[in-house]
Amino acid sequence: MARIVQKYGGTSVKDIDCIRSVANRIKESYVEGNEMVVVVSARAGITDRLISDAKKLSVAPNDRELDVLLCVGEQETVALLSIALESMGVRAISRLAFQIGLQTCQSHGNARIENIQGTNIEQLLAEKNVVIVAGFQGISGNGDLTTLGRGGSDLTALALAHRFQADRCEIYTDVNGVYTGDPKMIQNAKLIEEIDFESLLRLSFFDNKIMQDRSIAFAQKNNIPFTISNTFENSPGTSVVEQTISYESCVIGITSKTNLCLVSCKSREDIVSKVLMFFESHGVAVSFIKHRCLDDHTFFDEISLDMLDFSNLQDEFGEVFQPYLLSLRREENLSRIDMVGTNIQNHPKASKIFDIVPQPDILRSEYGKHGLSFLIRSDSYKGLLNDIHDLIF
Repeated sequence: MARIVQKYGGTSVKDIDCIRSVANRIKESYVEGNEMVVVVSARAGITDRLISDAKKLSVAPNDRELDVLLCVGEQETVALLSIALESMGVRAISRLAFQIGLQTCQSHGNARIENIQGTNIEQLLAEKNVVIVAGFQGISGNGDLTTLGRGGSDLTALALAHRFQADRCEIYTDVNGVYTGDPKMIQNAKLIEEIDFESLLRLSFFDNKIMQDRSIAFAQKNNIPFTISNTFENSPGTSVVEQTISYESCVIGITSKTNLCLVSCKSREDIVSKVLMFFESHGVAVSFIKHRCLDDHTFFDEISLDMLDFSNLQDEFGEVFQPYLLSLRREENLSRIDMVGTNIQNHPKASKIFDIVPQPDILRSEYGKHGLSFLIRSDSYKGLLNDIHDLIF
């Protein structure tokens, strides 16, 4: 007998048929005599719909009330999954954050877990119940509902695995595991059977959306091995462990991001720190930051960011920085390709990438601590992504 924590993401429970399929998978482990704690997300699309509804009423919904609203999604899923299991003859009980004492800080939208009291969970497991826990949500010291940020159900599962000393933690999603590239984009993407925490964290930093980066960092800090597998296939998945073989120079994987723009501004004063703080305060990630002092003692800054993010903030940006700006322009419909790894500048094939990517298409390239990145304009973006992957792997 083992104690197992399983987590199922939104696509795994997107409709009634999927919920039945998940219930069958849980039952298979349950009938083998295992103790089961199952964490679920809101069904696919529900959270986005709730946010959309809130923004129809207010441009900037109150953070506290938004958390109250978003917790509805997980509450629906835990109840439906519990009903499905009971119909199969499996004892199951749903639990929300306040019922298990999952305590967080008071920060809404991206709260930090401070403690899990775990009220009655040990007793419920001893009574042969499958305990279905709502992911993504917590409760603050003053009794307010909080949420753990996008992908926060992963953090809930790992925190429960740590708190209750689970023998296994299994993360289920709609892909077979972690790949060397997005299999929906890259034809020859290879499944990575085993990866260490640090490498997965690097991929997450470069927009590999398999898992929330905070969740990976939590697993690394507390040394919680886990697997990432496909809910609907019997694939071996990817094992995430403390440490794998280390190479002097290696490429872990390739990530990409589209729909970017390059914003260029010339200013009378050095405003780069103010610009970066402006985007940070709005939760917008920027990259390819270039800052120069020109011969005429003016300043020129370039940054890339999501086109939609900049469109939403353009009026406010212009209003805030208008007193400093001499010019402002942007180039749209750009893409970013990242080779993620260790000491990539020493990789024997790294320099050959510049032969693959047409020079006129490269707006920016940079070596960072953990990768080689390109900002490109190209109609053949997907083809380039595949060509680079095939060269490296």
